[in-house]
Amino acid sequence: MHKKEEKMKNLFNLPNKKYNIIYADPPWRYGRQSKLNNGNTDGGSQSLDTKYPTMSKEEIKALPIKDICLKDAACFLWVTDSHLNLGVEVLEAWGFTYKTVAFNWIKQTSNGKTACNIAPWTLKSWELCLLGTKGAMTKYKKSNVVRGLSFCERVKHSQKPDLFRAKIYQLFGDLPRIELFARERFPGWDAWGNEI
Repeated sequence: MHKKEEKMKNLFNLPNKKYNIIYADPPWRYGRQSKLNNGNTDGGSQSLDTKYPTMSKEEIKALPIKDICLKDAACFLWVTDSHLNLGVEVLEAWGFTYKTVAFNWIKQTSNGKTACNIAPWTLKSWELCLLGTKGAMTKYKKSNVVRGLSFCERVKHSQKPDLFRAKIYQLFGDLPRIELFARERFPGWDAWGNEI
């Protein structure tokens, strides 16, 4: 390991373990796009940096995720559609090959209506989770009926529904797994993040 990589690993205190499953929701930086409407219809918005510290693409790519991956591994990486290309870059920097959009989360309000987020071009009602793999992950696949499209309630900003952890488990079973940028701990998952 190079000195810079070792320093980065120590800085972020990644676990001294190896995993088949990496599940990540990075705190993407959006620049001028970085606005939330918090459900307002009057166009009011605020910066994402008021919710949590964001990271640049370079900072996310520099995380030594390769050091915590087993030879055969899958990465599930959350992105918004404006960050699709950045998501693929991050997967590659972490040692994965982009395969597909694993999950498309259609966000709903508590009363079941489609939720909308402000974006530069059109209002957005979805978020995507990319899948990248390395090695021979197909030999671990347990199910051919895991649905990619899910309609779930949007609650706190950036919080992902628990359903997606269950879908990953259904797809690959009880493999060593970690959630990066986690906000809470879940049984069977290791967790890493500054909000734990």
